[in-house]
Amino acid sequence: MGDAQCSFSLFVPQENALQALVSFWVEEGIDHYVEEEEKKLYSLSDYPATARVMETLQPLVVQASDPNADPAELAYMEESNAMTLAIIPLVVKGQAIGVMELETWQERHYALEQLNMAMTLANQVAVAVENAQLYEAVQQELLERKQAEEALRESEEYYRVLTETAIDAIVTVDSESRIHFMNHATERMFGYTQAELLGQPLSMLMPDRHRQRHLDSWNRYVETRERHIAWRAVEVMGRHASGAEFSMEISFGEMTEYGEPFFTGIIRDITERKQAEEELRHTLGKLREALGGTIQTVALTVETRDPYTAGHQRRVSNLARAIAEEMGLSEDQIDGIRMAAVIHDLGKINIPAEILSKPSKLTDFEYGIIRMHSQVGYDILKEIDFPWPVARIVLQHHEKINGSGYPQGLSGEDILLEARILTVADVVEAMASHRPYRPTRGLDKALEEISQNRGILYDPEVVDACLKLFTEKGFALDQE
Repeated sequence: MGDAQCSFSLFVPQENALQALVSFWVEEGIDHYVEEEEKKLYSLSDYPATARVMETLQPLVVQASDPNADPAELAYMEESNAMTLAIIPLVVKGQAIGVMELETWQERHYALEQLNMAMTLANQVAVAVENAQLYEAVQQELLERKQAEEALRESEEYYRVLTETAIDAIVTVDSESRIHFMNHATERMFGYTQAELLGQPLSMLMPDRHRQRHLDSWNRYVETRERHIAWRAVEVMGRHASGAEFSMEISFGEMTEYGEPFFTGIIRDITERKQAEEELRHTLGKLREALGGTIQTVALTVETRDPYTAGHQRRVSNLARAIAEEMGLSEDQIDGIRMAAVIHDLGKINIPAEILSKPSKLTDFEYGIIRMHSQVGYDILKEIDFPWPVARIVLQHHEKINGSGYPQGLSGEDILLEARILTVADVVEAMASHRPYRPTRGLDKALEEISQNRGILYDPEVVDACLKLFTEKGFALDQE
């Protein structure tokens, strides 16, 4: 028959290409076999004759001497020195899964019987290939299943160790809040055994007076699935089997098992934390009282040197606090404003008493010394670790929103809101009160000043809140 080569390639649908699999040939009477290592892909769009064989399921014989043959196939034959190429489809269940190619290095003409025999051989090879692929797929599926089962066992073991060694109680409940799982920490925390709790509603772990509210909240959550509350800790009261009540924190997350929703809850006894928080609140209250007393003492020291402004800082503090409340500021911000206002003129302690109490108009030099008091006050206070920006508020309480104030010439949002509030309160109280170098200008003039310069010198929201206090709510400067 002469020397020849036979090769098999399989179709790769996602690439629309053939992938070389194996080939063998006979040369000088010796059989040679090689498995294609590179698994090279041959696009069917580059070999239309082969693509036609795959589509029609009919064999095709190409002769190198045929000028009308497919150029791509001829080029392939020239590269391998083949004179005749027979392309036979590998057919399984009416579909081509690849091709078998027979190449001879001498021109050969195949009879119909030979082509039919080649088709039979190719179909047997196709069935064998399909069976091998199915076997490989089954083996791979078995391997993946085994790996998945092993991973599941490891995960279950990890979860078991995690839950059983946890300090917090962990429970799993169904959509009706019945307990299906509980760890050992649940027994220790609530004093019930698993036999007593499993199947019981979660509300059994709460005081009687809270149970209905819990059930209502639980049903609402299950119906609406409000995702924003998942795993969010909620403080509730817990009840020990002995009847003793304690504070606990509980959070839930949803999971699905066999198509049914379940909810895992983590419960933490926060009794010690609540006690620590209460002690901390008490300590902070004492510290604030002590701090307030110290600040009042400092304020009195300033007013002792400047008797004409005695009570000025207290009245400014009351007005600034009222403005902050009217604007809806937080309680912490209000405390900070009140504390800063009480000592906002602390820097005057550095000004000679004769200037502070001078009955006539101040000279430019004397006024320049007066203007230094906000900076001096800042320098005194800046190293004190207040819970509020007291030093900066004191520094900025003469700044104006158009940048015309002092000492830094700040403007707009660069000035702390607390300082903007203190500025308005300071101006109103100062203009409405007597000074050694001028009589009182009256409250009406003070309110007219901030109204006319609203949005120019003074923050408009602060001015509006201040005016509302006096015109609508009957605020008085001397009220506490």
